[in-house]
Amino acid sequence: MNQLINKITVLLEKIPIFNKYFTRETFGQFIRYIFVGVFSFSIEYTLFIVLRNMMSISELAVNIIVYTIIFWINFLLNKFFSFRSRTNFKRQIFLYGILFALNLVVGNILLFSGIRYLLVLACGEGSWQVLYLPKILIMFFIISWNFILYKKVIYK
Repeated sequence: MNQLINKITVLLEKIPIFNKYFTRETFGQFIRYIFVGVFSFSIEYTLFIVLRNMMSISELAVNIIVYTIIFWINFLLNKFFSFRSRTNFKRQIFLYGILFALNLVVGNILLFSGIRYLLVLACGEGSWQVLYLPKILIMFFIISWNFILYKKVIYK
Protein backbone atom coordinates (compact mmCIF):
# COMPACT_ATOMS: atom_id res chain seq x y z
CA MET A 1 0.00 0.00 0.00
CA ASN A 2 2.87 2.40 0.79
CA GLN A 3 4.33 1.92 -2.70
CA LEU A 4 0.99 2.82 -4.28
CA ILE A 5 0.68 5.90 -2.08
CA ASN A 6 4.24 6.96 -3.03
CA LYS A 7 3.57 6.55 -6.77
CA ILE A 8 0.36 8.57 -6.58
CA THR A 9 2.07 11.22 -4.46
CA VAL A 10 4.88 11.63 -6.99
CA LEU A 11 2.31 12.23 -9.72
CA LEU A 12 0.28 14.64 -7.61
CA GLU A 13 3.34 16.61 -6.48
CA LYS A 14 3.56 17.94 -10.03
CA ILE A 15 0.26 19.75 -9.46
CA PRO A 16 0.90 23.07 -7.64
CA ILE A 17 -2.35 23.08 -5.65
CA PHE A 18 -1.52 19.61 -4.28
CA ASN A 19 1.77 20.86 -2.79
CA LYS A 20 -0.09 23.72 -1.15
CA TYR A 21 -2.56 21.52 0.74
CA PHE A 22 -0.95 18.07 1.07
CA THR A 23 2.30 16.64 2.27
CA ARG A 24 3.33 13.05 1.65
CA GLU A 25 2.45 12.25 5.24
CA THR A 26 -0.99 13.88 5.00
CA PHE A 27 -1.74 12.16 1.72
CA GLY A 28 -0.76 8.78 3.21
CA GLN A 29 -2.96 9.45 6.21
CA PHE A 30 -5.82 10.44 3.95
CA ILE A 31 -5.56 7.27 1.83
CA ARG A 32 -5.41 5.09 4.96
CA TYR A 33 -8.30 7.08 6.47
CA ILE A 34 -10.39 6.49 3.34
CA PHE A 35 -9.50 2.78 3.45
CA VAL A 36 -10.59 2.58 7.10
CA GLY A 37 -13.68 4.61 6.26
CA VAL A 38 -14.71 2.27 3.44
CA PHE A 39 -14.08 -0.74 5.66
CA SER A 40 -16.01 0.79 8.58
CA PHE A 41 -18.81 1.98 6.33
CA SER A 42 -19.15 -1.50 4.83
CA ILE A 43 -19.49 -3.04 8.29
CA GLU A 44 -21.75 -0.23 9.50
CA TYR A 45 -24.07 -0.30 6.49
CA THR A 46 -24.28 -4.12 6.51
CA LEU A 47 -25.11 -4.12 10.22
CA PHE A 48 -27.67 -1.36 9.63
CA ILE A 49 -29.47 -3.39 6.96
CA VAL A 50 -29.28 -6.67 8.89
CA LEU A 51 -30.44 -5.19 12.20
CA ARG A 52 -33.09 -3.08 10.51
CA ASN A 53 -34.62 -6.21 9.00
CA MET A 54 -34.19 -8.35 12.15
CA MET A 55 -35.29 -5.95 14.88
CA SER A 56 -38.67 -4.33 15.31
CA ILE A 57 -37.33 -0.97 16.45
CA SER A 58 -37.11 2.33 14.63
CA GLU A 59 -34.50 3.05 11.97
CA LEU A 60 -33.11 5.76 14.22
CA ALA A 61 -32.60 3.31 17.09
CA VAL A 62 -30.93 0.79 14.77
CA ASN A 63 -28.70 3.56 13.44
CA ILE A 64 -27.61 4.53 16.96
CA ILE A 65 -26.87 0.89 17.92
CA VAL A 66 -24.77 0.33 14.81
CA TYR A 67 -22.98 3.65 15.21
CA THR A 68 -22.02 2.69 18.76
CA ILE A 69 -20.48 -0.61 17.58
CA ILE A 70 -18.52 1.20 14.88
CA PHE A 71 -17.21 3.70 17.45
CA TRP A 72 -14.53 1.32 18.75
CA ILE A 73 -13.67 -0.26 15.41
CA ASN A 74 -13.17 3.12 13.76
CA PHE A 75 -11.31 4.72 16.70
CA LEU A 76 -8.76 1.92 16.97
CA LEU A 77 -8.19 1.55 13.22
CA ASN A 78 -7.71 5.29 12.76
CA LYS A 79 -5.49 5.63 15.82
CA PHE A 80 -3.12 2.79 14.99
CA PHE A 81 -3.41 2.44 11.20
CA SER A 82 -4.50 5.73 9.60
CA PHE A 83 -2.66 8.21 11.81
CA ARG A 84 -0.17 5.79 13.40
CA SER A 85 -0.57 7.36 16.80
CA ARG A 86 0.89 5.45 19.74
CA THR A 87 0.46 7.98 22.53
CA ASN A 88 -2.19 10.00 24.38
CA PHE A 89 -4.82 7.24 24.45
CA LYS A 90 -6.89 8.89 27.21
CA ARG A 91 -6.84 12.33 25.56
CA GLN A 92 -7.64 10.86 22.15
CA ILE A 93 -10.50 8.67 23.35
CA PHE A 94 -11.94 11.66 25.22
CA LEU A 95 -11.79 13.94 22.16
CA TYR A 96 -12.97 11.13 19.91
CA GLY A 97 -15.90 10.60 22.28
CA ILE A 98 -16.85 14.26 22.03
CA LEU A 99 -16.68 14.09 18.23
CA PHE A 100 -18.65 10.82 18.33
CA ALA A 101 -21.40 12.52 20.34
CA LEU A 102 -21.42 15.48 17.96
CA ASN A 103 -21.59 13.13 14.97
CA LEU A 104 -24.36 11.16 16.66
CA VAL A 105 -26.48 14.24 17.30
CA VAL A 106 -25.77 16.23 14.16
CA GLY A 107 -25.15 13.40 11.73
CA ASN A 108 -27.54 10.74 12.83
CA ILE A 109 -30.39 12.58 14.42
CA LEU A 110 -30.62 15.96 12.70
CA LEU A 111 -29.30 14.95 9.26
CA PHE A 112 -30.96 11.51 9.24
CA SER A 113 -34.35 12.96 10.19
CA GLY A 114 -33.99 15.92 7.85
CA ILE A 115 -32.76 13.96 4.84
CA ARG A 116 -35.36 11.26 5.41
CA TYR A 117 -38.13 13.87 5.64
CA LEU A 118 -37.06 15.51 2.37
CA LEU A 119 -36.83 12.14 0.63
CA VAL A 120 -40.32 11.16 1.83
CA LEU A 121 -41.63 14.41 0.35
CA ALA A 122 -39.79 13.82 -2.93
CA CYS A 123 -40.11 10.04 -3.36
CA GLY A 124 -42.89 8.88 -1.05
CA GLU A 125 -42.79 6.73 2.08
CA GLY A 126 -41.34 3.25 1.59
CA SER A 127 -39.29 3.97 -1.52
CA TRP A 128 -35.76 2.53 -1.61
CA GLN A 129 -34.34 6.06 -1.54
CA VAL A 130 -36.06 6.77 1.78
CA LEU A 131 -34.96 3.44 3.23
CA TYR A 132 -31.26 3.46 2.30
CA LEU A 133 -30.07 6.78 0.84
CA PRO A 134 -30.08 8.85 4.08
CA LYS A 135 -27.39 6.61 5.60
CA ILE A 136 -25.10 7.03 2.58
CA LEU A 137 -25.49 10.82 2.52
CA ILE A 138 -24.84 11.11 6.25
CA MET A 139 -21.60 9.15 5.91
CA PHE A 140 -20.37 11.53 3.19
CA PHE A 141 -20.76 14.53 5.51
CA ILE A 142 -19.24 12.81 8.53
CA ILE A 143 -16.20 11.55 6.57
CA SER A 144 -15.45 15.07 5.37
CA TRP A 145 -15.35 16.87 8.69
CA ASN A 146 -13.83 13.96 10.63
CA PHE A 147 -10.59 13.76 8.63
CA ILE A 148 -9.80 17.38 9.35
CA LEU A 149 -10.59 17.03 13.06
CA TYR A 150 -8.67 13.75 13.37
CA LYS A 151 -5.60 15.22 11.67
CA LYS A 152 -5.58 18.63 13.37
CA VAL A 153 -7.01 17.88 16.82
CA ILE A 154 -7.41 14.26 17.90
CA TYR A 155 -4.43 12.34 16.52
CA LYS A 156 -2.00 15.26 16.14
